Amino acid sequence: MALALRPFGYMFASQSLEEFSMRLIPALLLSTALVTQSVQAADISHQGAQELEQKFTAYLPETLAKSGLIKVRPGTDDYEVTFDPTVLLKDVDPKTFSISGLKPFLSLIRPMEDGLWHFSQAADLDVKGQFTAGTEKTDFTYKIDAMRAEGIVDPDLLYFKSADMSAGGISMTSTSPQQSVEARFGSMTSTMNTTRATPQTIDIRSHMAMNGFTETIIDPAKMKVDISADSVTADVAFNGLTYRPVQDLFFFILDNVKKEKLLPTEQVRLKALVRVNLPMFENLLESIEVANLKVATPTGTYGAETLRYTIDTNGLKDDAKVGFGVTIDKPSLPPGLVPDAFASALPETVTTRISLENLNLASGITYLIDHANFETDKPLTDEQSAEAGRIFLPGGAMTIKYDEVSARSAVYDFSLSGTTTVYPQQQGRQNTDITLYAKDFDKTVSYLQKNAATVPEFGQAAFMLLMVKGFAKQAPDGRDMWNIVVDENKKVKINGQDLPFQP
Repeated sequence: MALALRPFGYMFASQSLEEFSMRLIPALLLSTALVTQSVQAADISHQGAQELEQKFTAYLPETLAKSGLIKVRPGTDDYEVTFDPTVLLKDVDPKTFSISGLKPFLSLIRPMEDGLWHFSQAADLDVKGQFTAGTEKTDFTYKIDAMRAEGIVDPDLLYFKSADMSAGGISMTSTSPQQSVEARFGSMTSTMNTTRATPQTIDIRSHMAMNGFTETIIDPAKMKVDISADSVTADVAFNGLTYRPVQDLFFFILDNVKKEKLLPTEQVRLKALVRVNLPMFENLLESIEVANLKVATPTGTYGAETLRYTIDTNGLKDDAKVGFGVTIDKPSLPPGLVPDAFASALPETVTTRISLENLNLASGITYLIDHANFETDKPLTDEQSAEAGRIFLPGGAMTIKYDEVSARSAVYDFSLSGTTTVYPQQQGRQNTDITLYAKDFDKTVSYLQKNAATVPEFGQAAFMLLMVKGFAKQAPDGRDMWNIVVDENKKVKINGQDLPFQP
């Protein structure tokens, strides 16, 4: 699953995992090849190896199919599948890109009595190379001491039914005139399971944990930044995936990938396949957590006990929702960076969870399918683009929902929820309806008054808060609350009362 917005250091994780995932390419090709492969448990033969190799290479360009990129031979108990990535680099100009130490990966696959296939890999990685972008050359290294992967492939699902992966001693370096980066992980483990939710849909769960992360970055001015974390974990739940339509679309793309242009009948088929895939899945939830994050800079060390990131969405459908969240627990600053009077005001926990709602994704995608001409530089006319925008955003409105925005410390506890509606095509048009809650409000005011002699701004803030409290109502749980409504004319109401001194 692709991960978007990532915590510190995750870019290295994704880079090094590209090499790790290279070993899994045979496994992904395996699931494709086995969809129509007849299975006779424990029957390993030369003919079976030839059939598998043909299926592996069926969707490759002819030159690659005959290049030795993938080879299959019968072993004693398994078929031995060799994937040789060096074949992909034969025609690359060494002045632009060069690499040494890259070697073939060996996978073992075995048919099982129940029609499933057992898959396993074991290898290591130790490569170094150089690439040129413009006039700038970058030297790089990737190293993984030990990699292991084992799983069960379900040919009907075209995916793993289960899989376990691990890697140890992961490191990378990248050195250019502009920047040098050195990063390491002590170990990585990953598990994945797929279950049938209904005869037509599957649920996928995955968990990844990476431990002992360090990264050092040095910029052209020789400024050094050290990033570290005890662990980085990622969990993904993918529910209600309609796997058959996805398979049909996948195979259509493979069947036609070599064509420069689709025939009219093929274009109709592609559009039909996209339509039948909607909404594709019911829910996607992804969370990433970084433990004991530290960022050491020339001005001192910043950190957090925990940094969490989440994303969730409910499918490519009308009235869809896409949510994002970030939580920071016990953030820390270098000693002396802020005055002592501010120490108690530093938050212990900060949370921001927002979502975009009322997105008509299915109707918008359908409109694009029906009207876009992807054979031109401008697939949609200006009028069509405007209409597509109106369809994706009903009434031209985009609703931003504040599921939770909060900050808590020893002297304050604030949170808010509500919505803001904006109109992207009508600059300045928006309205907001939020409710702000404050717990122990008097404690906050007392803290500001107590430290006003040291920090004059605190005295002004205390005065403003006392004024604001005059508008407060009491929530059922005892907190002070303010419902704040700002209409499209910028008029403000607090708990139903007009804010004084408005034009």
